[in-house]
Amino acid sequence: METEKLLWHVYLRLFQSAAQWHNRRFPPSFEARIGESQVDFACRDWHMSCRRAESLQDRFRGGCHILLSGPSVRKIANPGLLKNAFLIGVNGSPQMLDEFGIGMDLYVVDDLHFVRNRTEDYLRFAGRADMTLVNYGIAAELRQRGLTIPNGVIVETINTPFRRARPSVADTIVFSRRFADGLKPYGTVAYVALQAAYCLGFRQVSLFGLDLNSATRYYPEGRPEPSNLLREYEDLILRPFATIGAMVRAGEWSVVNASPESRLPSTVLPKADPNDILESRRSADLAPATELAPQVAVSAA
Repeated sequence: METEKLLWHVYLRLFQSAAQWHNRRFPPSFEARIGESQVDFACRDWHMSCRRAESLQDRFRGGCHILLSGPSVRKIANPGLLKNAFLIGVNGSPQMLDEFGIGMDLYVVDDLHFVRNRTEDYLRFAGRADMTLVNYGIAAELRQRGLTIPNGVIVETINTPFRRARPSVADTIVFSRRFADGLKPYGTVAYVALQAAYCLGFRQVSLFGLDLNSATRYYPEGRPEPSNLLREYEDLILRPFATIGAMVRAGEWSVVNASPESRLPSTVLPKADPNDILESRRSADLAPATELAPQVAVSAA
């Protein structure tokens, strides 16, 4: 362990509370200059700039597709139709898009294990996306490897805020409606992607591959990523998604689970056949995604 990192760990252990321990990955040399529209990262000879997610708040309208990694996505007859709406891919789900030469509008990874264990895949998938959602932990992981991505959109994670104390544990389920509040992860990246979709402005969302009934992804994994789906389904999956279901019933937005065999009950989110959803999109039942204002250019050194 390099000297600065060791001293930083010792400092946090001796002089800060346990609520600050997550900041061990951000030693003093890891700088984040937070501007109005972007964050400029620097650490010695490493530099990366990311657009602030807050600048994208409510900038889109229309429908949104979120592609997850459940085996049911293999039942999609024409994957090309996924791009008939704003498309969000997560973790390893873009592997199917790679097979058909399809890119994404937004790529979302929240788990640092994925970046560590599948770095090449992460970079490849990020390279196929218009934007890649990045939290401060992922930025630090990239820094450790001397890597950058040119299309990063930086967002705070509520559980592990940058250079601030972790909030006290509360039993209340959090669903962030504003990027400025940070995004709350639970047991699945789908919840993070849904918050991102809402913050971007989408009010018609379809989830593909939200099976939740197996730890097995649709794609082969040489080293499977950790999953809490089976072990902590009630607390980390069912309760948070019940909050989303309540938002749907209140008319705040429409969210459809395009996985008929999903473990998540239809009483929480309505279910539909994925091909029916995609065909209805092709029939223009939903308006295409539209950005309301031009984006701010972001560069990375």
